[in-house]
Amino acid sequence: MKRLAALALTAILLAVTTGQANALGGGPVVLNVTDWTSPDGHAFVGVQANGQWASPSSSGYCSEWVLKAVVAPNEWVYWVWVHQDGCSGPVINFTNPLQVITTPGKPGMGIHANTAAGMSLYLDVSVQPDAAPAMSQRTVSAQLTAGWLPALNGAIQAYVVQDSVHVTSWTVRFGDDSTATFPPDPSNPFGLTTMHTYGSGQFNVVAIAHVSGQAYGAFFAPNGTIFEQLVPFAINISNTASGIGAPIEYVPPVVRVAASPSGTLPDGTIIAADAGGHAQLYWPRGLHCSLYARADVITEGYELSGGIVIAGAKTKLVGYHYDAGTNDAADATPTGSYGPAVPIAIQWDRPLPGTASYPVQLTLDLQTTYDNGAVRTSTVSGTVGVTVIYSAVDQ
Repeated sequence: MKRLAALALTAILLAVTTGQANALGGGPVVLNVTDWTSPDGHAFVGVQANGQWASPSSSGYCSEWVLKAVVAPNEWVYWVWVHQDGCSGPVINFTNPLQVITTPGKPGMGIHANTAAGMSLYLDVSVQPDAAPAMSQRTVSAQLTAGWLPALNGAIQAYVVQDSVHVTSWTVRFGDDSTATFPPDPSNPFGLTTMHTYGSGQFNVVAIAHVSGQAYGAFFAPNGTIFEQLVPFAINISNTASGIGAPIEYVPPVVRVAASPSGTLPDGTIIAADAGGHAQLYWPRGLHCSLYARADVITEGYELSGGIVIAGAKTKLVGYHYDAGTNDAADATPTGSYGPAVPIAIQWDRPLPGTASYPVQLTLDLQTTYDNGAVRTSTVSGTVGVTVIYSAVDQ
């Protein structure tokens, strides 16, 4: 009777699968399969065989029993050599003959030896090119390689069956919220190649190989035949290609320092500050002015990837620094830093000769928010020229 237990698959944690049979004489023989994985593409499948009895089955093996001693009534101790390819074939355990004790209640071959073998796996994941302009196609590749550790010890043999190991499917998490599943490629059973279009940003690409196979164990009987057992296993192997994407250059805006005046003319006319502002403006002599700092955005910022403009931005004034100059206002604003909505209290009591203007020195604090959510801050310094005139105007 043969019982195979399914392999419990848990990445990184140790899992054991056991196949067990009741052989001639009633003792168990056991085949254990163990797997281990790591997130960096490494995995291992190990198989270990041990037991006490073997049952006859068709085999090319033959055992040679040589009586060593009789240690008690009806208890015999034998040396056992196992031949391959029939009883005249080569001895496979010449340096390590098996010692077997038989009694009337223990008629078979007592197996005291055990063996272990394994298969190591590595999954390599890459994206080519790893840096390219946004919205360009790139090649995502994954390749699985395997190393085999066969073993033969005494009267027990165990190994991972090479021809049984295959990739059942692939899963790729591209890192941009998209995931795809792929069947195995008949032309490259242990590899995957696919194309993917990446937008802007940086991405970590995760490829997962879903692998299955069988572990084999053979327990040799006294007549040279073997009890053979296959235990299935399955394992998921993953690895990551990091830092994949389209590098983004955040081009800053081109901004000119400007200002917008506000006040009340002698006739009661209210001049309201406009939103745009001016780098050059006119203001009546001796009239109190509330001067608002403005950022005149000549060219807005934008996102650039591989020479391609991929997105825009929005810039706003978040504060300014004022360096006080000529100011005849009774409540004159002193040198300092201020919030964007705080006006400068300023006044000029005499015009300058000709068209000369009073400079108002400002340093603007800017915040640019790009379409992908990135935020950059910058400053720009400059002067606003104010030409003082004798008659009231609405500029």
